[in-house]
Amino acid sequence: MRKIYWCLQQLQNIGGTEFVTTQIISFLSDTYEIHLIPFSKVDKEKMIYKLPYNVIIEDLDFPSGISQFDINFMKLLKEKHFLKAIKLLFLAIHTFLVGRNKYRKKLEKLINKEDLIIVGSSEIMVFMPKNRYVVQHFHYNSTLYYNSFSRFLRLISPKPNYYIFLTQSTYEVLNKKHKLPGTYISNPCRFENRIQNFSYKNNSLIAVCRLEAQKDPMMFVKIAKELKDRNFNFTLNIFGNGTYKEMMQNYIDKNQLTMVKITSGITDLTPYYLNSDLNLMTSKYEGVGLNVIEGFFHSVPALYVDMGDPTRSVIEEGKNGYIIEKRDPKLFADYIIKILSNQEKLEKLKRSTYEIAKQYEVKNIKEKRIKTLDTLFDNLIKN
Repeated sequence: MRKIYWCLQQLQNIGGTEFVTTQIISFLSDTYEIHLIPFSKVDKEKMIYKLPYNVIIEDLDFPSGISQFDINFMKLLKEKHFLKAIKLLFLAIHTFLVGRNKYRKKLEKLINKEDLIIVGSSEIMVFMPKNRYVVQHFHYNSTLYYNSFSRFLRLISPKPNYYIFLTQSTYEVLNKKHKLPGTYISNPCRFENRIQNFSYKNNSLIAVCRLEAQKDPMMFVKIAKELKDRNFNFTLNIFGNGTYKEMMQNYIDKNQLTMVKITSGITDLTPYYLNSDLNLMTSKYEGVGLNVIEGFFHSVPALYVDMGDPTRSVIEEGKNGYIIEKRDPKLFADYIIKILSNQEKLEKLKRSTYEIAKQYEVKNIKEKRIKTLDTLFDNLIKN
């Protein structure tokens, strides 16, 4: 059986990349022998992701806290653990600049030249061996490719042999400038079946994400305040956890936003999607927002802030949602009021959202991934 070594940042905390990666690994594990390599300490008893029995977890003894360094570092600063934050910073610098050769050698010993390595983040690319075939699964849009940290990482990393992007638009933008070898395959939805759910839900809004800077979660409560100030009747359910939760709750209390509720720790969101009219997306950058696709599967259209190249690959304007051109609570409120004030048009929007969601079904995504991976394996043998 052909072997894939799949490198991922971590398995202990909730994250969109980790969630969808473990889902993809699960439906590919009957076709390939998959070894999962987390770049963080793994306590198998505390893993929050379910994996098939035949997936092998490899331990590189990677230093704790380096994976997702930005989140860990900011958390320490917020909690005023300044000494720990400084120690983590120096450990990260040493690991990325000096220690990377140690982990490259470990991977060379572990992985044969006829095997594929799939990498889930630019940070992990730093530790990849130069003489193995590496596929980078690029989970974001082109904006992240060009930020300062990504540029620095590419300077100290080997180049991937191949890329898999999440949308055609991201692939085309980056390929046009850099001629990157690769293709595009969307992430699948974790839900097995689409649900016809077209009835009006009394102006119920939903937002699902990590409450971290990337997602710009303060925008949700600012939108709510704008709607309240216009005397619009609505409810907003926010599902997630993170460093912004306390700040958001303080804003809710200060502005008496009694119609807004933040809930953490919910794994089955089906009943909440089924009781929603619109799904809000405010992230600063994404590849494809998993929560938006999940909403589509429950016939819930999205209001999606424009994030550049992936936006129009996900949103078909007026068919499964609308694109907000500017990061502005007032503009969000304008769209929300306009859409929810016409129940007939809202029902049509929900019906077309349900139809478009078919492209994200697992069976369609699985077929594309296996075809791509088999082609890469075949080329490895030829070469």
